[in-house]
Amino acid sequence: MSRVALYQKYRSSDFDEVIGQEYVVRSIRNAIREGKVGHAYLFCGPRGTGKTTMARLLAKSVNCENPAEAPCGHCVNCIAAAEGTHPDIIEINAANETHVEDIRDLIDRARLAPMVGHHKIYIVDEVHQLSSSAASALLKTLEEPPSHVIFILATTDPQKLLPTIVSRCQRFDFSKVDREKIKNHLLNISDKEGFRLEPAAAEKIAELADGGMRDALSILEQTVSYAQGSITEEDINQIYGLSSTTQKIDLLKKIQSGDLASVIEMIRSCEQRGINLERMNSELIEILRDTVLYKTTGKASLLRVLTEDQAAAAGEGSTIKSLMKMIDALMKALDTYKISQSQASCFEIACMNMMTLQETETEYTAPVRTVQPVKKQEPVKIVPEIKIEEPKQELAEESSYSGAEDDTAVPAAESPAPVSAPAEANDQELSVEEVLNLLLQSDKQSKTEDQAKLAPLINSMQMNRYLNNLRSCTVAASGKNTILFTSSMSAIVNRINDAVYNRELYEYLKNSAQIDKMPFAAEEKLYSEAVKEFIARRKSGTLPEIRQITRYSEETEQEEDEKPDPEQQLIQLFGSDLVQIIEEGGK
Repeated sequence: MSRVALYQKYRSSDFDEVIGQEYVVRSIRNAIREGKVGHAYLFCGPRGTGKTTMARLLAKSVNCENPAEAPCGHCVNCIAAAEGTHPDIIEINAANETHVEDIRDLIDRARLAPMVGHHKIYIVDEVHQLSSSAASALLKTLEEPPSHVIFILATTDPQKLLPTIVSRCQRFDFSKVDREKIKNHLLNISDKEGFRLEPAAAEKIAELADGGMRDALSILEQTVSYAQGSITEEDINQIYGLSSTTQKIDLLKKIQSGDLASVIEMIRSCEQRGINLERMNSELIEILRDTVLYKTTGKASLLRVLTEDQAAAAGEGSTIKSLMKMIDALMKALDTYKISQSQASCFEIACMNMMTLQETETEYTAPVRTVQPVKKQEPVKIVPEIKIEEPKQELAEESSYSGAEDDTAVPAAESPAPVSAPAEANDQELSVEEVLNLLLQSDKQSKTEDQAKLAPLINSMQMNRYLNNLRSCTVAASGKNTILFTSSMSAIVNRINDAVYNRELYEYLKNSAQIDKMPFAAEEKLYSEAVKEFIARRKSGTLPEIRQITRYSEETEQEEDEKPDPEQQLIQLFGSDLVQIIEEGGK
């Protein structure tokens, strides 16, 4: 005689043995005790969560000769139901009996009175796989069922059922079984079966089962055959191609330290050992989630996959902001596995993106402030022979005001055109008004063309400081002279708007993508606010006037064509009574 599988041997025989699904057990138990059992039930939920088991318990209970203790397990009906020989309990798998003839035969037999028990119970598993004609025939029976018949329908995909079938059933949604409950159940079974199961191994099995008790028992049985009496976490990792938590934390540490060579070596080692890198990606997200929670709250009770010591070690030397950026990079990488032929390449690129984010955090946490003083002193250096009687601080303030707010002022010799003020915003953050000005100069055709030009670069395997940032951005708007990017990462937005980097990015887009436009960046939240403001002000007719943006290339041409007289410029700024012109060779 063949050995009984663990998931069959330890299938619940009464309501007290059901793991999880407390509200379902309580509802059905009360209905049986009060004699208010419905004519049709619909059990929905993921596989392995107890739908068929609950259906059998309900079928056993309604025919039990001791309703107060149902199912008692001792009467003739309970014994026959447990052995699977009860003539009034009929199980049908809709995956095999999908035709309308099968359902019509079921309907004909349903009209007959029960042979032994009080009710005739039909358990239809995977009911969503019935053909449309078979489902319509079943619907007719559900509308006018015989008084002695109870239908119990089970499905993993209730969305595929006819809404009219769902509405005629009492629906119960089965949830995934809690990991801790699965773990404890596995440990109890190991004690009864006489083999050793480490708590860490039981937790790993519960994680693999993903809320399915049947899957957990199947994994346990497979592992018992491999480990021969003593199951460790390492056994689970070897069988299912998993990496240990310590190895994953070590990988994250190497990413944070920027050790690219070691990271690639670890990834290729995992690939050679048959480790599923897509699953490893998801596991890293769980580890980072626990790390952020622990760094934020300090509560070990919130941890899901890490111990308190592991969470402390994983978060050492990292900021919450950098950890959240790593989670974001890994979440985006999950979508690429479905369309890529190489898991290893996708995972390697995801790790390199995380390393780039670490560099961004290090280099661009604070805005660059050294550019401002240089620009403020440049007008004085133009004509070193000119003496000014006012303090340099007043010159800096007047020049700054002139360039930032007065559109009619004469531009400084070395500063860009005043109308391109957003490009010179040293606070590196655009305002809603500035985004509005960019939207007024944008059109849909330009946006579509620029997206098409950028796509080959974004989707390529190239790695540089410009593409790494652009891959985290979206083209939100584009016009004749401007292109606006949006991103959820403030560090990338600040970098693009930085005066020095902005000019470099402009040259890169111009030469590599043939986009000769001024690049700007805004955070997604700010952009959404600007769009709402744009719509509201357009309806009220209060949109601001367009302030044209000058490209860097146009500024260079303008500077060549128009070379302002520095003497006249200073006289216009400060007045002739405050400026003394000393002729060359004068005393």
